[in-house]
Amino acid sequence: MKTSELALGASNLLLGTCVGGGVNQSLFVMPGWFSRPPASLRSAQEDRRFPAFWVPLQVGCGLAMLSALALNRKNERGPLLATAVGLYAATWISTGAYFAPEIMRLGKADGAISTAELGRRGKRWLGLTWLRHLALGAAWVLSLTAQARRP
Repeated sequence: MKTSELALGASNLLLGTCVGGGVNQSLFVMPGWFSRPPASLRSAQEDRRFPAFWVPLQVGCGLAMLSALALNRKNERGPLLATAVGLYAATWISTGAYFAPEIMRLGKADGAISTAELGRRGKRWLGLTWLRHLALGAAWVLSLTAQARRP
């Protein structure tokens, strides 16, 4: 098996894990973060299992995607993978620009933000998170489509 195939397979495996893990977390874990804000948010932020899972997964996924793109850039898979990498990068940018700072602000509110406002902003945060899942899902579909094409 070629290195380009291995990189693309790893990319698909890790992207699929990101999509599945993200959807699972949005359905079953994240709603609890907003059950009794800000205390519930603080306890979620103190739980080191989330970064221990997501950081290595996201770094590995990003490296696999970049490797797959680099190894397939000159064939018909290249444009699909470039778009997939762009969507993946958009999720990182949105996380750094909005999602991570907002969840940190909400968890440190300590009465500065009303419970109603925490609930409203938390609901918006949860809703917008689904856009990240859609972007990751689209990147995964593009990467799977690229893998189905034989150079």
